[in-house]
This record gives sequence, structure tokens and C-alpha cells, in this order.
Amino acid sequence: MVGGAHRFTLVEYARPVALVEEISEASSRSREEVRRLLIDRGARAARTLGFNENPITAEGATTRAVKIAGLLRLSPSIELEIAPKFLGDADGGRGWREDFFFLTVLSRHGYLLASEKLRASSGAPDDLSVLVARAMTSMYWDHYRRPLRTYERMRERGFFLDGEVDPFDLSFPEASGYDQEVLRLTRANKHNGLIKAAAQALIPEVGDPKISAGLVRMGAHLGEQQRPGRGRTRSHLLPGRSRRWQPLVDVSQDVLQGLGLAFEAGAATAPGFLVSTWQVWQDLLTIAARLGFGHRNVKAEVPRQLGQRVKVASGKLSELRVFPDMAVDVPGRRPFLLDAKYKGHVDHGRLAASEADIYEALAFARASNRTMVVLAYPALATEPLGGLGEATEVERVRVGDITIIAVAVEVRGISQRSGLALFSTSLARTLSSFVER
Repeated sequence: MVGGAHRFTLVEYARPVALVEEISEASSRSREEVRRLLIDRGARAARTLGFNENPITAEGATTRAVKIAGLLRLSPSIELEIAPKFLGDADGGRGWREDFFFLTVLSRHGYLLASEKLRASSGAPDDLSVLVARAMTSMYWDHYRRPLRTYERMRERGFFLDGEVDPFDLSFPEASGYDQEVLRLTRANKHNGLIKAAAQALIPEVGDPKISAGLVRMGAHLGEQQRPGRGRTRSHLLPGRSRRWQPLVDVSQDVLQGLGLAFEAGAATAPGFLVSTWQVWQDLLTIAARLGFGHRNVKAEVPRQLGQRVKVASGKLSELRVFPDMAVDVPGRRPFLLDAKYKGHVDHGRLAASEADIYEALAFARASNRTMVVLAYPALATEPLGGLGEATEVERVRVGDITIIAVAVEVRGISQRSGLALFSTSLARTLSSFVER
């Protein structure tokens, strides 16, 4: 049990496991009720992430999860943790949660906001809520000496004229002064209110008393704030003078909009801390490629014309376009396309490029007039731990003058100090060696 709740774990794309019976025995719920909970939460996750199919299957006695990773709250006392296939729960699951949270935040916002906050410490956190809370408190105290202030209109009353006053009030003032609207640079604003509300939402979910006390202290330091309204709020973009606070505001908004762990019985609209794994992988590769090869040398998702479509009835022509993930052009080196692939074939625990991925790579090469395409898959967590960011060549396919290289890239350990920098340099070095071979 974690924080008073029963915690169960699945690994994405792993073999089906007898989870229904395990949850039923631990929670004293019927198997049919547990099965309904799993299917219902999976369906809600599908709607949240825009999937056409339920990513969780609970058929018979076995359960399997695909395309998603994170933490689902099945009920106030039952949590389902889904580990991504490239992090897994090998070695007892140690450290994967820090890597997962780092990648999630990096993918959603492109910030390195928590890289120094998520280093493995003595007694690695066993709960995603602890990671979120630890990152939030660390970011807050990093900048508290330069408070997040914004200009806000407020009503005040006094005899010192400092704002807009109704002409009638000038002639007939109240005993306490003129009622006026003034513009103040204040800490009492919607952004600080968002941060405080997120901290308060996390407090019941954090089992570590020290981390929980840190959230309470942060909320007390923020003082009286207006609580944000219910429902999905618009993005909070801060002015330039307060941009250092943007990462914390973004994470706070995520917590309140469903990436947090709060559960309200009867009104659970948020599926939990959940991400689409293929999107996280693509975002990570894009950021790492730009860091490793140079931002100017990497063009992301540039449409290429493969051919034409002709509508028989009208004779109307339209372009047939394809969208390679990245084109890498480093001066003095062989240019190539880099495409992020996630699933592939898994035979006997070994990863291989799928035929569909190979056919798509051929289309990319033809449309882009390139002869080299690299398909980058995440290394499976079932494989021995390799060097962070190092790519291992899985197979090489040649079709005419086009070469397609499938590689598996090690991700485990990316939340360590300077992990993203190491991942980026190692990835660029190993990919370059394969391309030039």
C-alpha cells in the first residue's frame, strides 16, 4: 500500500497479467466490479488522450495496457501504475518513476525545469505525487526572493486619491474615504492562486511527512490567494519580468487539470498522471537531436510532397504529402532523416523494425530525396542496461540506393544530473557513426 491506497503495477506492452484477481483479493471487490473499473478508467484515458481504442484491456482473468504510462486512480483506495516499456519495472522498478516524470515534464513544456530536482536521492521516491511535490517546492524556493507579482485592478477606500473615483463620491464621500478602483502590483494574483491550489491538491496525496510539510509551508508563504475556478482553465502565460516562474505555473496547472493525483469521488474527470508514450518519445528525440546536432541543423516535421492525388469524378489534383519527424543536415556530414518509432516488432524479447515502419521510411526518403533514414526505437527495459543515449543498431535495410537503419536507444537514467545533455551527445555520436559507416 502507498499513502493508504493499494498500488498495482503494469508494464506497457508486456504480456497480460492476472491483475483482476489480484485487485479483487486486495480490495474485497468482485472481479466483475474490478473489470468494470479498469475498462471505465481506460475509456476515460482514451478520451483524454484522443485515442480511438481503449488502451487497457481486461479480458477474462488477464489485463494489458498499451500506448499509455502513468498513474490511474481506479477508486479512492486503488491505484494502477503503468510503467512505459522502455523504463519498465526491472530491478524492482527503482528509479523509473524519476525518469518518467522528467520525460513527461520535458515533453509537455520543453523545459529542463526539474532536471536538478529529480536526481536520485537516498531512498528513491516510490510515488509520482512525491516527485511532483518535490519539484514544485524546489522551484518555488529557488525564486521566492523575487516574488511573482502582476498588476491587478482592485477596489480600495481612502481619502488619498490614487485611482478612479466616481464623481458623485467626490462630492459625498463615505466616512472612511473615497471608493476607488486602483491598479496595484501585487502577489495576490491568479498565478500564485494556481500554485497554491496545486500544492493544496497534492498534500493529501503525499505520504512523506517532510514533503507534505514543504507543500504546507509553501502555501503559507504565498498567503491569501484567490482559488482558481473549476473546469479547464486557459494557459497562464506570464509577462517577461516573471518568466522564471513559468515552469512552476505550468506544472501547477497540470496538477489541477488532470495530471495531478487528486480524486473526487463521484466527479472524477481526471484520469491521473497519464501520458501518451509515443508522443513523449518523439518529443524527447526532437529535443535531444537539436541539442546534439545543433538547433539549426535539425528541421522538424517539414511536409514533403510524395506524389499527387487525382479525384476520378472531378479530375481535381491535390498533393500527397508525408511528414518525416526530423531532417538532420550537419555541414560536412552525410544528411539523413530521423524518425521516432515506438512499437516495432518484439520477437523473443528482441526489438526489430516493423514492415510498416520500413515502408513509411521508403516514402520519406523518396519524398525528401534522401538516401539515409534512421528509425529510432526506445531500448526495451528487458534488455541489459546500456549507456544513456547510446544507440544500438538493430538492423539495416537496403532498397536500391536507400538505406534504412533501425536503432534502439537507451533512456534509463535520464533524470540523473545532466542526464539530458549526456543523452543528447551520446545519441548524436552513435547515430553519426552509423550513418557514416
